[in-house]
Amino acid sequence: MEILQSKSFLKIAKIIIAIGYSLCLGSIASFIAMNIIAGKSPTIEFLYWQRTFVNPIMNFVTVPAMWLLLLGNIALFLTSKYKRKAANVMLLILSLLIVVNGQAVITPLARKVSNLATQQFQASTFLQDFATNKTIEDTCGGINLLLLLAYLTIYIFTSKTLTGNANR
Repeated sequence: MEILQSKSFLKIAKIIIAIGYSLCLGSIASFIAMNIIAGKSPTIEFLYWQRTFVNPIMNFVTVPAMWLLLLGNIALFLTSKYKRKAANVMLLILSLLIVVNGQAVITPLARKVSNLATQQFQASTFLQDFATNKTIEDTCGGINLLLLLAYLTIYIFTSKTLTGNANR
């Protein structure tokens, strides 16, 4: 499997990681921006409007970005087959944690919160379930942000030693 140790495979892995990481961070930044715009006392209408953007961002940006990040890290891990460092393993584990948190917790919660936003918009009354679930969703998104920041820190401080020398 000489291709796995080639410089071009390593470059492709790093490009996939950069794209996935950037899209993950960008989608989280958009959610933070929407929450800041909402302010301390958002209206039912604003919350409904906000949720019309959350699901498409989750489906078309965040979820594919998390998987790109993980796939890029798997490729990086495979590239360093003979010279695996603790950093490679940590980056792979962090990207896996990001995907698990995103797929198993955040994505289903986002759908539930969006459904609750529709219900509260139709009923013209705030629902406690909405606030509770949105808080959990935001907290889990914050956890992914912290995992991304930890990932970036490890990547920056170990980038020169991550894969050793590729053959080509």
